[in-house]
Amino acid sequence: MESIEVLGHLEIREDGVVQLAEIRLKEGKSLEEISDLGWAEVLEKHEEDGDVIVVSMLCTHPFAKTAIELSNIHVQPPYGIDSERGMEMRMSGLSDSIRRFVSLLRMLMPPDKISVHSIREGTTSGWADELTDRQREVVSLAIKRGYYDPNSNVKLKDLADELGMARSTLGEHIKRAEYEIMKKVRDDL
Repeated sequence: MESIEVLGHLEIREDGVVQLAEIRLKEGKSLEEISDLGWAEVLEKHEEDGDVIVVSMLCTHPFAKTAIELSNIHVQPPYGIDSERGMEMRMSGLSDSIRRFVSLLRMLMPPDKISVHSIREGTTSGWADELTDRQREVVSLAIKRGYYDPNSNVKLKDLADELGMARSTLGEHIKRAEYEIMKKVRDDL
């Protein structure tokens, strides 16, 4: 085998993960030899184009099963193993969960290289996407002025006066913005 690239996860079973995979064979090798790996079994061949074969396969490797089943981590297909470059994968999740997973990986199969890129750089949490422009403006000012600080003396009226709007209008904007933000928090929990 030259490489296996997992394109998607089709099913998680007790005995492993059924994956849609693209397999590249070395010259003179056959698809049947995949089972010689001991952790992969071709279930169905879908298409073949030259040296590339798309299959459904059962992966019973503990690494794949652990990566799929760990809470707070999402392994993002495509990922794969290549005879020259080794294993490459992308995952996202909570920092502590990824840290534990990488520790486990280092014990099971010491990698040559691990690169971690924070998704926080240059991206947002997505919460602002759910807010109107006015809600973002109101919440930003409230945070800037310390409205949410536990010992704050800032009142809704102070914020409303600064924005030139009625206190009740400002209160409604904050209430709706907080509701949208809390829905995102609920989803993340």
